[in-house]
Amino acid sequence: MRNNFKSMRLYHGKKLKKFVFITILLVGFFTFFLLSHFVEKLNHSLINISSSEITRVIDRFITDELNSSIFNEQNLADILIIEKNNQGEILYVDFDLEQAYHVLDTVSLTLTDSFDRLENGNVSIAYLDSDLSHELGSMVLSIPIGNSFDNLYFYNFGPKIPVRINFIGSVLTNLKTKVTDYGLNNALVELFVYLDFKVQIMSPFDTEEISLEYDAVIASMMIEGSVPNYYSGVIEKDSNIYRKEIS
Repeated sequence: MRNNFKSMRLYHGKKLKKFVFITILLVGFFTFFLLSHFVEKLNHSLINISSSEITRVIDRFITDELNSSIFNEQNLADILIIEKNNQGEILYVDFDLEQAYHVLDTVSLTLTDSFDRLENGNVSIAYLDSDLSHELGSMVLSIPIGNSFDNLYFYNFGPKIPVRINFIGSVLTNLKTKVTDYGLNNALVELFVYLDFKVQIMSPFDTEEISLEYDAVIASMMIEGSVPNYYSGVIEKDSNIYRKEIS
């Protein structure tokens, strides 16, 4: 009788240990699953918010940097070669290669220097986010952990997580011109600079690179002449792409 009771206690003891082990294993598994899901969602939010914010800042920053007095109508007249027929119709538009290269070099050098100042905090811009700081040659965006919740009430909830942002690679630049009919026997000539560069976003959980592209007007002027109907009122021309390393 005593042996049977002892055997039953031993059996139930083993069964209880097995139950406790399985319970701990399941709790651990679900905890790991929920934590992994939360971290993945948080990282996704951090990358998306950082991408949107840095895109907004850079868009305004580039516009300000290139809207300076570097380019004017005289520059535009020197860069472009505009051919007309006897009726004053604009037949084609091309670039003076030497002048175009000089402009692209100026744009690339200006932006490389500007990006360096932006990374190191050597700028004073009103539209910079109050959560955007600078540390060791990087922009640092501090994002509240509550951004990972799909609820506006928790948007600014919890501690802030730092996300580092750096410019990497090269600045690709390309000149574009656009000639558009503008009233009677007049045409509007616009000079655009196309920019393509990469930004590295580093959250505590992952690193991601995003490509940013911009078309910015750097000069414009009015000229006499009209765009022939077979161009549908618009003539466009691209130059060769120019690459400048971001130091």
